[in-house]
Amino acid sequence: MGFNMSWIVVDGIDQNALYDALDLAPTGETPDRYDLGTSRVPLAGATLKSGWCAVFANGTLVMDVTTGTNPPRLMRLPAKSRSITCVVLEGPMVSYASLWQGGRHTWEIQHNRSYGVRHLEASGDLPPKFAGFRDVAMDKQRSQEESRGPGEWSVDYVFDVPLDTAAMITGYRYGRVVEDDLFRNLRTLLPTSQPPKW
Repeated sequence: MGFNMSWIVVDGIDQNALYDALDLAPTGETPDRYDLGTSRVPLAGATLKSGWCAVFANGTLVMDVTTGTNPPRLMRLPAKSRSITCVVLEGPMVSYASLWQGGRHTWEIQHNRSYGVRHLEASGDLPPKFAGFRDVAMDKQRSQEESRGPGEWSVDYVFDVPLDTAAMITGYRYGRVVEDDLFRNLRTLLPTSQPPKW
């Protein structure tokens, strides 16, 4: 089955302004930080220790919230703000990360194992450390393929490249131990429009 979640992390904005831009509102409830993006906590927000504000969602909901409107809600964010969006779909082994600034894509990285274990699409003005993440993952993938015996399980190292690239910038990486002080003002969220217009 696997873990399926998405998130957006934005700098240069406070939580309430981010929620307003995305048509979301806090409920006042504090969720368990380990349940973010699950069916138990389908929508939540916080400010990270790094100062970036975040929204976490079950499945690909963040993509619907941010880009699923015309014009995209990301256009409502301050032009100086950087927005990192990420998607993790462990079942089909899909991972995605992108940077938006001033309402446009700056870069994006996608891995989809259905196109092959070494599939990786990257475009735009990529962060300098991306190449290192990519090269290490590809080397590990090749080494594993060469040494793996028939019927042995394999690890998808390339899956981590988009996520590690985003985490290097924002300080948040799903699937890692969550420090006690990583989140400030962690709250569940609800859409402000009924039915949600995403």
